[in-house]
Amino acid sequence: MDMVIYMLKQIQAISLYTLNIFKKIVMSFTAKYLESTPPQSTHINNPLSHNQLMVQEIEVLLSMIKRTTFLGEDIEPLYTLVLKLQNQHQEQTK
Repeated sequence: MDMVIYMLKQIQAISLYTLNIFKKIVMSFTAKYLESTPPQSTHINNPLSHNQLMVQEIEVLLSMIKRTTFLGEDIEPLYTLVLKLQNQHQEQTK
């Protein structure tokens, strides 16, 4: 029984960690749209910006999402986030 409780606590800790990462990602998307200055033109060959995720980081996040169970109320925002992550991953692996 103690092992089950330990496992549940570990799952909870991982879920909270993942949730915090998602919050940071969502906040970065939100902050990006609040800029009052027009975005600068970027070239496709430019290296990734400091805040942009690398391919390996995206793969880690997608893998964590795949292994995690979410509540029904989280499904729609999570779906949108996963689509964005997949699109960014596809753009970077072209």
